[in-house]
Amino acid sequence: MAYLRQFFAEIWLNLNFYRIYWPDFLAGLFADMAFFYAIWMALGSVVVSNPSADLGGGQNILFMYAVFGIVVGIFQSVAFTVAQEAQRGTLEHLALARGGLVVQLLFRGASDSLFILFRTGVLLGVLLVLTGASFNPKPFWLLALALLVVSALGFSLSMAALALYFKKILSFFTIIQFSLLLYFFSVNHWRDYMVYLPLAPAAHLLSRSFSGGGEWTEWVVLSAFLQALLFVCFGLLALGYTHRLVRLRGILGRY
Repeated sequence: MAYLRQFFAEIWLNLNFYRIYWPDFLAGLFADMAFFYAIWMALGSVVVSNPSADLGGGQNILFMYAVFGIVVGIFQSVAFTVAQEAQRGTLEHLALARGGLVVQLLFRGASDSLFILFRTGVLLGVLLVLTGASFNPKPFWLLALALLVVSALGFSLSMAALALYFKKILSFFTIIQFSLLLYFFSVNHWRDYMVYLPLAPAAHLLSRSFSGGGEWTEWVVLSAFLQALLFVCFGLLALGYTHRLVRLRGILGRY
């Protein structure tokens, strides 16, 4: 029950954050919409100048952009939090929470994931209207979404382990963000070997679930399940080990 109250406290914190800073929330949505619309217009120009160009389908690119938004949002919610708190010198405050630092970051990541999904849903709805792309969700799309969220949370926890040790690492995380955009757009051109790439199976399943195209294959679903499990287990182990290491070395609050 105490841990449940701790989780709901994180949700309440997010609600107050968006209530107070709603102009920033709207500005961020507008920036993301403008960014994707610029990409959309650029891809349209490529098709006009080269009709034979294979871009993997405009609506699939839109859904991959939504996948990118979910993964990067969850990535920022945990990994960026650790890096920023470390630079401010307040990381030890999180470590004093019930259950320790790892539990607190896990609750924060889970809470932030709910708001990131809401934000991505609003963004996707507006972009569907602006672009005229079709939205034909298939059954069990929630399963694909859950697999992607769990995988992204595990990935974020593993990156948080790096932030916990190196502290000032935001420039490296920025490189990862832009790399993820190119990565997910390349996954839009699905090939069989991509089933072995990290985050690719869940991203492919969710994109196909939203577009209504293609069938789910057993191996892709199994790979997405295994990756979600491995990402979470590795992320928790890496963060727990790094937390213990920095405490033993006395560098939890500094590098």
